[in-house]
Amino acid sequence: MTPTSHQISSFTANRKTCGHRIRLTFALALLTIGLISLILPTHTSSGQSLTSDRGVYLIQLDRAIDPVSERYLGRELDAAQEQFALVVIVLDTPGGLLESTRSMVNAILESRVPIAVYVSPSGAHAASAGTFIGAAANILAMAPVTEIGAAAVVGGQGEDLGETLQVKANEDAAALLRGIAEKRGRNVDALEATVFEAKAYSAEEAVEIGIADVVVNDIDELLHWAEGRTVETASGPVTLEDLQHSRIEESEYSIWDRMLSAIANPNLAFLLISLGGLALIVEIWNFGSFIPGTIGVVLLVVGFAGVGQLPFQWAGVVLIVLALALLVAEIFVTPGFGFFGIAGAIALVLGGLFLFPFPSIEAPELPGGQIQVSRWLLAAVGVVVLLFMIWLIRELRIAARPGSYMPAGTSDTLVGSSVSVTNALSPMGEVYAAGEHWTARTSDRSSVDVGMTVRVVDVDGVTLVVESESENISVSAD
Repeated sequence: MTPTSHQISSFTANRKTCGHRIRLTFALALLTIGLISLILPTHTSSGQSLTSDRGVYLIQLDRAIDPVSERYLGRELDAAQEQFALVVIVLDTPGGLLESTRSMVNAILESRVPIAVYVSPSGAHAASAGTFIGAAANILAMAPVTEIGAAAVVGGQGEDLGETLQVKANEDAAALLRGIAEKRGRNVDALEATVFEAKAYSAEEAVEIGIADVVVNDIDELLHWAEGRTVETASGPVTLEDLQHSRIEESEYSIWDRMLSAIANPNLAFLLISLGGLALIVEIWNFGSFIPGTIGVVLLVVGFAGVGQLPFQWAGVVLIVLALALLVAEIFVTPGFGFFGIAGAIALVLGGLFLFPFPSIEAPELPGGQIQVSRWLLAAVGVVVLLFMIWLIRELRIAARPGSYMPAGTSDTLVGSSVSVTNALSPMGEVYAAGEHWTARTSDRSSVDVGMTVRVVDVDGVTLVVESESENISVSAD
């Protein structure tokens, strides 16, 4: 039979020093694996086979602009150079990070192959960062009932910036957009209004005022419109020919890309790291099951991999590692004292707070690019970890009391002692002995009621074999 939680805690609390060192080394090794995933860059390859006959390459970009989508677009554009006559970016985005937007705009402007951005399907929008990406393309096409604009800069939580910082951030974004508009021959004033006045335009309005080039219903109509036009690329002017009869090849987010995009969420990444850390602590405290440790290392690796996809601060990472070290120290350094556990919970919350830059001060963003751990999540994780540590501290203090618990190695000393039944024996049940609850069974398969006294006659692993005194027997076995 499996031991009770009190028995497990008593066995663990009395491990020898060498066992403690082994467990600590194991935990540090697992944590190191998680940190390596944070440092090493992630490379993925395109899921499409790009052949040499120059066709049309479609790139689906239908999510927020962040480091994951930035690497995806850069990778696909690199693969398309010299291999396709035209790249069409099918765009539908709510916005994203300003730094990722700059990188994507730069990749488009430096492309040697002509690039068209097609805001599609109907109902899609090239909002915020999408305005910059669309304006940077050689051709900007829009499907009916789509929109572009609303590129005013905000804080990382969507909040308004202070007056001085707002002016600086808007001027910086407008300067980038103005340079794009001048290079591509688009309406500078109308594009600047998307930043200074948060203007947004429908597809028809965008074409009318000179932001977009054409409204089309599908890709075929776009290729027909682009046929024979000359556009300026990084390698010089290029005339688009034979597009309507070209092979069309499509690229979209791979499963790996989608997984990275999913875990590149500040709230999810912090939650995974927190849960992984707690799982490792459970493994160290109850070393040998390996299930909590395995789950913990997986959660830590995935959590740190998610953080690695985002613009993080090392100060936050150091605080989180310090928090895990303090929580582990609570088990080994003066068990049950409480200082290290409480300090670890506080350090974990501070780590989540400092894990990503403070947007309102250091990194103003375009709408759709919120990169911060939710304050509600920080509070919830802090409370859960604190409650967990209070419970752990209580258990460690109980285990530290002289004579409170009987370690497994000395359980034979219970033989011959009288113990009280806490869960009726029939014939299996539970008794209270040496300050803790034990699984027990009667030697003659008799039944004994709760509150009666029985005598221990043998120890079978972690199960006590007891013998009912004649006056305590309530029902005899058949």
